[in-house]
Amino acid sequence: MNSALPKPPGLFDRTREWAALADFVAPGGPDSLRLGVVYGRRRQGKSEILQQLCEATDGFYTLALEQHAKPLALQRFADGLAAWAGLPPGLTFSTWENALETAVRMAGERAGLQGRPQLIVIDELPFLLGASPEIPGVLQWLYDTYGPTLGDGKPPVRLIVCGSALSIMSRLLSESKALYGRALINLCLGSFDHIDAAEFWGINELEVALRLHAIVGGVPGYRAITANRPAPGTLDELDEWLMSTVFNPGHVMFDEIDVLFTQEPGIKDRALYYGILAAVAGGAGTPAKIAVKLERDPRTMTYPLGVLRRAGFLAYDEDLLVARKPVVSIADPVMRFHHAITRPRLQLFQRPARAAQAWEEAKPIFSSQILGPHFESLAREWTITSMETRTGLPIGWTGTTSVPCREHGISHQLDVASLKPGDMPRTASARIVLIGEAKCTNRQRDVSDLDRLAHIRELLGERAEGAALALFSRTGFRADLRTAAGRGDAILIGLEDVYSR
Repeated sequence: MNSALPKPPGLFDRTREWAALADFVAPGGPDSLRLGVVYGRRRQGKSEILQQLCEATDGFYTLALEQHAKPLALQRFADGLAAWAGLPPGLTFSTWENALETAVRMAGERAGLQGRPQLIVIDELPFLLGASPEIPGVLQWLYDTYGPTLGDGKPPVRLIVCGSALSIMSRLLSESKALYGRALINLCLGSFDHIDAAEFWGINELEVALRLHAIVGGVPGYRAITANRPAPGTLDELDEWLMSTVFNPGHVMFDEIDVLFTQEPGIKDRALYYGILAAVAGGAGTPAKIAVKLERDPRTMTYPLGVLRRAGFLAYDEDLLVARKPVVSIADPVMRFHHAITRPRLQLFQRPARAAQAWEEAKPIFSSQILGPHFESLAREWTITSMETRTGLPIGWTGTTSVPCREHGISHQLDVASLKPGDMPRTASARIVLIGEAKCTNRQRDVSDLDRLAHIRELLGERAEGAALALFSRTGFRADLRTAAGRGDAILIGLEDVYSR
């Protein structure tokens, strides 16, 4: 990390991201323009970290406004640039080529006076592209003119563009687009993981932390927009928190799904996209099954599914061992909760007198369709990040798989499976070093769960010989299982383990 630019004390976590940005703006290398791209979903704290970066470096920060006509957007940019440069009012531009080149040249002159690179940040770039689609091409021209390709002696300027529309921001750097190969930094600000999220919310009760993370994920902005309510500390308080926020028609969280959709310009027919998400929430895990649910031709699903995937709303999960069709799932916790819980009972949640009853009736669905799969995903994440540190077992690619069993006439689902480091998924030579189950039920796990895993290991044959057997449990383990686990090939991971690194 650039020691001259320490992370602001008020910035929670984001150590890696701040280090990357600090290195990007630091002096060094040939004097030239360098481009950076920062993106991430709404409410992840992108603007906060970039504003603090500009404050730390005395950089120029400008925020684009939604649905601003081109002349108004240019004038807003000009006014901000003039104020930053200490110029009197009256600066105007007629084109983005003129505006951005002037900004780079002015920043270059300022860099010469101050003896260090200057930073320019254009936040929410996608808001400008509707009226000004030429901007990526202008950025390409600026880089080719003032960038490092022509040698030293150019303005030492760092230009960062940022946006919340994932589909647009990811396309900016795609192979056929103007910025391909030109951005020195490509930084995605994601959500906090479950451990950081619990600390951020100040929640010590792990059952509450797990449920809240399953509902809203690790998006830091949700803490700010619910700050009028104390963070829940018990399960009863979590119910009360939901009633006053997520289930409250008068609260911004109630309509958060609509807000997220408005960030993605590719989503036009909202009813279709709502229908797709509802179908996936209801268990339709392939494009064909989604099409059946919506009574549509499967061939018409490719484009809308692609839009939702690029926007970060859907995930495609591939089997770790066998080349099968990917399983489609809802990637965003808020989206998942809305379509599984809120939307099917919308009329009840719109009536405060019925909301508590609706939530009580929905809790079994929450447990099976949301909390259970969420715990499984945390188990896989913990296996990747912490298993080797905690147990000494080297872990490679990790995912899920299905193992057919002739004896029982079924396919056994493995929530966690890990390959030997260096081996690639879906290859015949890949060795399995761990298989596991993650159970979020109220029943403690017993020795029968371990026996089942041992049986699956036998079905996998030589490639899984000696593989460790991992059992993740939200509610703990019975004495018989703890005794059996002493044999050496079993690993028991409780909720307290999942919430520690």
